[in-house]
Amino acid sequence: MKTRDFILFYLNGERHQVYSSDAGLMLSEYLRKRKNLVGTKIVCAEGDCGSCTLLRLFPLQAGKQKNIFLPINSCITTLAQMDGSSLVTVEALATAKTISANTNKFLDSAKNSELTSVQKAMMNCHGSQCGFCTPGFVMALTGLVEKKLCSTKSKIITDQEAKNALTGNLCRCTGYQPIIDAAKSIDFTDSKTIKNRFYSAKIKNELLKILKIELKIEVPDFSFTAPVSIKKAVVNLNKNTRLVAAATDLGVVHNKRKIQLNKLLSLHLIPHLYKIKKISKNRLYVGARVTLSDLREQTKTSIPEFATFLDLFASPQIKNVATLVGNIATASPIADTPPFLLLMNTNVEITGPKGKRSVPLEDFFIAYRKINLKEHEIITALIFDIPKKSEVIALYKVSQRKDMDISAVNFAARLTWSDSNKNKIKQIKFAVGGVAATTLRLHKTEKVLLAAKPTAEKLAEAVLNLHSEISPLSDLRGSDAFRHVIAENLFHKFFREKVL
Repeated sequence: MKTRDFILFYLNGERHQVYSSDAGLMLSEYLRKRKNLVGTKIVCAEGDCGSCTLLRLFPLQAGKQKNIFLPINSCITTLAQMDGSSLVTVEALATAKTISANTNKFLDSAKNSELTSVQKAMMNCHGSQCGFCTPGFVMALTGLVEKKLCSTKSKIITDQEAKNALTGNLCRCTGYQPIIDAAKSIDFTDSKTIKNRFYSAKIKNELLKILKIELKIEVPDFSFTAPVSIKKAVVNLNKNTRLVAAATDLGVVHNKRKIQLNKLLSLHLIPHLYKIKKISKNRLYVGARVTLSDLREQTKTSIPEFATFLDLFASPQIKNVATLVGNIATASPIADTPPFLLLMNTNVEITGPKGKRSVPLEDFFIAYRKINLKEHEIITALIFDIPKKSEVIALYKVSQRKDMDISAVNFAARLTWSDSNKNKIKQIKFAVGGVAATTLRLHKTEKVLLAAKPTAEKLAEAVLNLHSEISPLSDLRGSDAFRHVIAENLFHKFFREKVL
């Protein structure tokens, strides 16, 4: 089998091959230090501020967003993870061909450059003051325009769409109204797709071809392996190797704790891990490489409560690369998706040297940050219920700010009535995050309400059991008492808004 010792990507339409330890640099560092593309800024180095935003098209991406340039954070992803991608930075927007691969100098003077519709709108609406955050805003809005041009009929940006697209971008001087006004004023008749400019048939064919060849970079201070099969991945995985997907967690660890990501294994060359499909009328299969944004698009009609909930955490830049499996693999007790997945009878598909095995999610979380995963084993998919329309589903998150924040408490509920008159509960499940070492199913609380009418007396009895089942700690996001109150309030909120 062929093996290559370099990563291949296109940057602003120019072909790049990297063999050396530069592949281990954060993408933003590579752009700024190696290519002098300093329009990409680094501020938080956590993927929170959006100043490092650029656009990426990855041809193996699943779902409706396949073959669309999407905004991502460049400060928390390694260059190696961009293998097989086409990337566009802010410098390339004004003209179709601004950068020379040999000199990295602008070929066109500013007065001869034609600004894009997004750049014109930001200028006309005074959406920039100090200008440091502006490239990130421009790239995020360009991503929104690109999505509309490529995949929707609507050519108008609403106030809410603008705010959603800019969730991951921070500005500390202009204030957001001029930026929102700029987004809403973008002239689509003057807009050209990034895809047409930077993703030709030639580029697409070369990237798809290279993505079929196993990758192995071995230099003194960096190792990056990307097999083309799960069998090979299992062989290459060991205790000294970090399995990396989007690195939205590991990238922060690298930047803030100065823990080097110098021995990595990536699954980005394994096509079937990008699959998301129904495997029966009421079960959904989500491969290990399916991103949260692709998952949201897929579940908008089938599980609208979950799709809406996905809007409440992480920015578009994060969701465009972060995976559902990654959110589970971290085993964080405040991870956002486990409460929902615990209620959906989720099975974790695990592949190892002895083949595949399936573990119920409730048995997958063993202790704080510990999971039921043996050496050389890899999570390859999650399989969970698609709830019936007659079921009542609720997902809640409480955090110090509404968007882009780690939760203090997550709460999920799933209820089925015995009959159409809603006199008796047939099935009920609760799951809570942030109140114990792992995400919890509240079995005792459920038992009180099973086959019962949800009267005030029954709910009061259930609440007593709820408090006995949780054991939260106090930390910066909330005290033990606070979390008890929040868990009880969310329990009542579910019944008040969805049941009674």
